[in-house]
Amino acid sequence: MQAMGERIRGIRLKQQLKLQEVAAAASVSVSFLSEIERDKGNPSISVLKRIANALKVNFTDLFGEEEKRVVVRRNERKALVHSEGSRLTWYALSQGSGHRMGPIWGVLEESASSGVVGVGHSEGDEFLMVMSGRLEFTLGNERHLLEQGDCIYYDATVPHSYRNAWKGETTLLAVTSPPTF
Repeated sequence: MQAMGERIRGIRLKQQLKLQEVAAAASVSVSFLSEIERDKGNPSISVLKRIANALKVNFTDLFGEEEKRVVVRRNERKALVHSEGSRLTWYALSQGSGHRMGPIWGVLEESASSGVVGVGHSEGDEFLMVMSGRLEFTLGNERHLLEQGDCIYYDATVPHSYRNAWKGETTLLAVTSPPTF
């Protein structure tokens, strides 16, 4: 199986883009992007999303293509991202590429955060529902405290960030259209 860095490099070269172009569009240094492509760097979720946006591909494309499946069992969920630093994990709720929506399951450990800098996407809408716990969600300049069962639907191009505001784990159901995760 091809490593993520190799896939990023392959996508970039297929599009005939230079390291400098992708690095600038993703707001990362050329040296860090080079490390990522050589599987020597450890990028955060937000950095990987910015790289995917710069390459104009879905976030899941950075992890390789899988066969499209109709049913994904609980024990078959693939961890898309696990970030030790931010203490959160996102799991794919669909498999394969070519979908019009991207459903994902998020598990945020106590004090977990998407990071200080809000990330916006190049296009689309996003929906998020708090399944358990409590989430502080920042959309642009507005902060929203979301409790279990609360939902938020927003324009994905608006920078956004979130953090677990619960003593314990918070779980989320999120759907992006088009898929960015």
